Amino acid sequence: MSPAIIPDFPPSHFPAGTTVKYTRVLDDFPPGDGWAYTIYLNGLTGKFSKAATVQDAATFLITFLPADTETLTPGPYRYAERLSNSVTGEVFDIRGDELVIVIEPDAASSAAGTFQTFEEKTLAVLEAAISGNLSGGVQSYQIAGRAVAKYQLPELMKLRGMFRAAVWRQQNPGNLGQPYKVEFTPGREANDVPPTWTDITGFNS
Repeated sequence: MSPAIIPDFPPSHFPAGTTVKYTRVLDDFPPGDGWAYTIYLNGLTGKFSKAATVQDAATFLITFLPADTETLTPGPYRYAERLSNSVTGEVFDIRGDELVIVIEPDAASSAAGTFQTFEEKTLAVLEAAISGNLSGGVQSYQIAGRAVAKYQLPELMKLRGMFRAAVWRQQNPGNLGQPYKVEFTPGREANDVPPTWTDITGFNS
């Protein structure tokens, strides 16, 4: 089996509690010149940092171990890549507008339903409302600030169609909608045209 490909930039997302590796080559801050690299992740309820090891004179290797992220709350984390030089005392951050890593739930330890999208959850509520099986807790569910129990049946049917389409697109990425087989009735053939005088008598007019 071929070894895993290690990217040369921070990941945009990864599941909590998994091993993540990437390398960084920064021409202005080579480890051979005394530079050290540390990445800092800061989220809504948690944060952590990880220092790189030196792979060679030009390359940093960063490794997130499962223990580093398994207790972090899933969600977006703003990150900063910090370069520091113990010889010169200089410290620089690599900045940008979209420096965000999304830590996803661990599928192995997450409760059932963790990965349901808003559209999937809403569709289930609409189906329950239409079938008349709303429980007390579900009745308080709101769509656009309005309790589901307050919707009339035609409105619920319309919403169900919209959310069914949205869920289908999520489950079938790259497709705009569910394909349907359509058959067209063939047009009248030439022999369906009424006969002419010549056809009946054999004489030309």
